[in-house]
Amino acid sequence: MTNDDRVATISLEGDNLIVTAQSFAVDRRARLFFRSVLGGEGVEGGWSCHRRRLSVPVLILRVYDWLQQNGYEVERHGIAEQTIARELERRRSFLRTREAAGRLRSGNMEFDFTAVEAALDSFGWSPERTLRPHQRAGVGHALTAVNAANFSVPGSGKTATTLAVAVTHLHANTVDLVVVVGPLASFGPWEQETDAAVGSRIRVRRIRGGARQRRDAYADITRGEILLLSYATITVDLPILYEVLSSWRVMLVVDESHRIKRFRGGIWAPALLEVARRARVRIILSGTPMPQSGIDLYNQLNVLWPDGQLTGTRDAFATRVSLDFGDIVRDVLPFVSRTPKSALGLRPPIVMRHEVPIVGTQAEIYQLIANQFRRQLQDADTWRDKLEALRRGRPIRLLQAAANPDLFNVRDSYFRLPRLQDATPTLMESLATYKEHETAAKSVAALTLINGIAKSGGKVVCWSNFVANLDQFRQLVHHQLGLPCYQIDGRVPAGHDALHVEPASEAEEPGDVDTRESIIHRFLEHEGPAVLVTNPASCSESISLHRSCHNAIYIDRTYDCALFLQSIDRIHRLGLPSDVTVTIHILLATVQSQPTVDQLVDQSLEAKSDRMRQLLEGAELAPINISTDPAVDAEGNEEDLAAILRYLLGETV
Repeated sequence: MTNDDRVATISLEGDNLIVTAQSFAVDRRARLFFRSVLGGEGVEGGWSCHRRRLSVPVLILRVYDWLQQNGYEVERHGIAEQTIARELERRRSFLRTREAAGRLRSGNMEFDFTAVEAALDSFGWSPERTLRPHQRAGVGHALTAVNAANFSVPGSGKTATTLAVAVTHLHANTVDLVVVVGPLASFGPWEQETDAAVGSRIRVRRIRGGARQRRDAYADITRGEILLLSYATITVDLPILYEVLSSWRVMLVVDESHRIKRFRGGIWAPALLEVARRARVRIILSGTPMPQSGIDLYNQLNVLWPDGQLTGTRDAFATRVSLDFGDIVRDVLPFVSRTPKSALGLRPPIVMRHEVPIVGTQAEIYQLIANQFRRQLQDADTWRDKLEALRRGRPIRLLQAAANPDLFNVRDSYFRLPRLQDATPTLMESLATYKEHETAAKSVAALTLINGIAKSGGKVVCWSNFVANLDQFRQLVHHQLGLPCYQIDGRVPAGHDALHVEPASEAEEPGDVDTRESIIHRFLEHEGPAVLVTNPASCSESISLHRSCHNAIYIDRTYDCALFLQSIDRIHRLGLPSDVTVTIHILLATVQSQPTVDQLVDQSLEAKSDRMRQLLEGAELAPINISTDPAVDAEGNEEDLAAILRYLLGETV
């Protein structure tokens, strides 16, 4: 076979791509590819391939890549020539960018910060927001990688870092507009950070309200603005966003990008992908980019580089994750910056554990619940059967009993716990009137701690995993201490105007309602002592309390270590004054001087924390392996269940 036989010609006739080469007549691989894979039809000297579901450029590039991989020299004409030339330049640009970003990340290249400093000066960047060394490194990386992921730990100042990148692009006239897509809870931090850093030099606007209001907002866009859109809004406003992206050079920022982790299905990721294809610069931000597994990165990386340069096909990516995830990490690291918590220069928090004796009716109820579990275990023969019986009985019931027995009288939708109805008559009688003549012991202990903190003028955030407990505890703070008490959980307050956007199948998550930030603002701005009661599920991200709150009380905790550590980050984060110490109070119930399930949770979280801190706060990029079901993480892994089982069977804690 001569060299001339290996020359292929690509041309376009209408919607059909014509590919010819002398050797096609004897090349079985060509026949398999063009006929079986592309559905082409034979023509004189080659194949005619209809574009079918593919766009013409995608079809051209797919044929070009196959010809190159199989040793053909390619001649192209017309649209094929233009398409391939653009693609080759794009690929060369990607490789140049990856090489430069990799050299910077490995320390083999220094970033010249001169242009950034000039941009910040021109926008009047406030000295109070002077970038820390790790933030300067993040800015340099983002400008070098062009499309970059900032996966630094929660509380490391990713918003300020990205704002500095945006200012640099605006000053250099490489973009006209910044579009930030994220949960509603991220809007406040963007507004506050922009105001603190550059004041009124950049207008920040929320695209909210009804369809007409949003259309008017888009029509009113001027150069140099930051637009804030929720995930739900971007899906319903996609057509008008196409117009925005065709009229303006856009820098797209996806905040809390792990929210588009769904590997298959969903509507947020496809909408963002379409926006990303039309954006000039793309940045994704997340402190927990892989909450469940490595495949959580797929949609995020595709938003970063929408043509799949970092991922390949969906199925190929899933295979690589299962076979060699480390290879994926090595490929994407040039485009990723990650600051560990150790680089923030924070004082470690002081952790104080308080044993709280539960007495009276609560102690009786706790023992009755424990005995009910023991009776269920008697019918199980093997250790495995006992574990299954324990899991079916919902061991989180023990946590409820230690926190507040009145929780058994209400349904918990978050953990899918019905009201307790099938208990013994003695237990049901005790529960029926519990709240009328007794206050849960840990609530009383928390009130005592709050009173002491309030006397010194401090604010405190109180955490409980059970919404009904938050409701009751807020009333206790109000009536017994007379302190201003604010509450945040996943419910939308009565009278709220909902989201004012068309329904989407991926609804906003708990805590995304607009009123949440107003509650936090009132709590933080209140002069003097104040209390915030909340649950980790509603305040584990996009929330900063450290400005004026440096105390936390954990009325109860579950086995979910990730949520626990993320909740600490709400008050232990970048920006804490150097002379401020964060204090964490953990309440642990005891019965007749003996440990309860609280001590089991405490031991488990201590054992998990080192590994989990490395995943959440370390420099390495790795999955956290959080379950998709909050009840699974709350009730613990196999080791946790085994420890509860031994406890119920009478072994010491």
